[in-house]
Amino acid sequence: MITQEVLTEDVRTMLEWALRLYRGSGKATNFLAQQRQLFEEPLRVGVTGRPKAGKSTLLDALDEDDFIEGHTSDVDAVLHLTGPVRAEDRAALQGNPLPVNTIVVLSRADELGGGRVDAMTSAKMIARRLRAEPELGEMCQDVVAVAGLLAVAGRTLTDAEFDTLAALAALPRVELDELVLSTDRFLNPALEDVVLRQGLLERLGLFGVRLSTTLVRRGYGDPSRLAAELVQRSGLNDLRLTIKRQFTERAPVLKARSALVAVERVLRAEPRSEARGLHAEVERIQVTTQDFRELRLLAALQTGRVELPSEIAAEAEQLLGRAGTSPGSRLGLTDDEDQLPLALTVLDRWQRYAANPAFRRAQTEAAKTVVRTCEGIIDTLTR
Repeated sequence: MITQEVLTEDVRTMLEWALRLYRGSGKATNFLAQQRQLFEEPLRVGVTGRPKAGKSTLLDALDEDDFIEGHTSDVDAVLHLTGPVRAEDRAALQGNPLPVNTIVVLSRADELGGGRVDAMTSAKMIARRLRAEPELGEMCQDVVAVAGLLAVAGRTLTDAEFDTLAALAALPRVELDELVLSTDRFLNPALEDVVLRQGLLERLGLFGVRLSTTLVRRGYGDPSRLAAELVQRSGLNDLRLTIKRQFTERAPVLKARSALVAVERVLRAEPRSEARGLHAEVERIQVTTQDFRELRLLAALQTGRVELPSEIAAEAEQLLGRAGTSPGSRLGLTDDEDQLPLALTVLDRWQRYAANPAFRRAQTEAAKTVVRTCEGIIDTLTR
């Protein structure tokens, strides 16, 4: 089984081979040199979506240097931002050949719940429903609800803003409830501190003001506690965990895939008889790398191209790394639990599935891929 370290070295060698082979073509050389440089850099994630979907706000909340707005050809993975999922979002996602490198983000999630204090609960329920929708599951790996404005405010809440929120929370309940019913009431020029409230509204939105004052009333009585709770309730931590599991843990594989796609693009654009060996090397890496088998099978299971019996399909996706690629994530155990006994049991079970004469050929091949994954888990646990 090819490890990620071997995969990285194989792809690096392949890029050098391609550069030597196409050194007489300025266009191909420039493109391949750029791909070689990108391959050595951290994982690049494109943030896409409709206008006003909240891309800039989410980028501010994530504060990651290698997350860029827009879906360019040199990104390794994609966050697609949307409000309610519309036909244009589905159209944008349908062209994605590998749904496991895409996460859909309901980026203004508080608006999906009407701006109520419990809006994020409603938004997370919508995300779970969309996640289980077969059509959308064919286009992405996960759906996560995030209130981007709330996340940014939580990360950067100032003492002065907290003091203003605390003063609002100290108002009589009926008076405060009426004040936060609408933007017009909250910014009533007849009231004091309109400028301060205008600043709060721009930073938190009306939903954020409602939630913050409610939390202060419930005992979140200092800036740091309130800020941490706002970030938690915004869904940002959930998104970070999903990014870690789906993108960061698979970074070498996603980057290798980007490099392979780039070399294939050159081979198609400028075919040469002397490139047969390079073409064979690209195919060898794709076929023999277990991580690529996992990605292909995950995509096939999500798109319905391969169907396993319903009672084992969910376990297959988890073992293949849908919820993360660490042994614990694949097995559904915490790091402090004894994982090897379960791994051995799971391997035995999937070996029996792979030998099941009732399985169709595609199902048997899928089960064999899961068996190799189980063997890899055991190898990791016994090193």
